[in-house]
Amino acid sequence: MTLQAALRQAIRRAASIRALAAEAGVSHVMLWGILHGYEKASPNVARKLARALEQRASRSARDARRYEAEAARIRAALRGFKRPRPPE
Repeated sequence: MTLQAALRQAIRRAASIRALAAEAGVSHVMLWGILHGYEKASPNVARKLARALEQRASRSARDARRYEAEAARIRAALRGFKRPRPPE
């Protein structure tokens, strides 16, 4: 799964984009743009979202597995992410 696909899936499954954005410390407009394909997430945004999902998992016993799985997908996609080379 690509980084963008993993993020879109996590954002789509969140109950509230605004709440997820606030917990992650990013703009809800950025998350909306990622969800609809207008923005590409940086690895930094992906890490923030994964951290926010892990924090949600620790607070909610009922949904812990789901949030942990979403965070794991994002972290796995980050491992496969290749940074673009700067132009020469």
